[in-house]
Amino acid sequence: QGFTIGGARLQLSGDGAKHDQSQTHQVLRQMRTELEDILHFLKR
Repeated sequence: QGFTIGGARLQLSGDGAKHDQSQTHQVLRQMRTELEDILHFLKR
């Protein structure tokens, strides 16, 4: 899917980008929690 530079900027700054950013933060928080659980398990 092609975008002009202006169209890409609109795509990246729109509501969809905010939702994607929120989803990314949620995934990263979950990943961090899981990695901390693994680290705790390995330290036993």
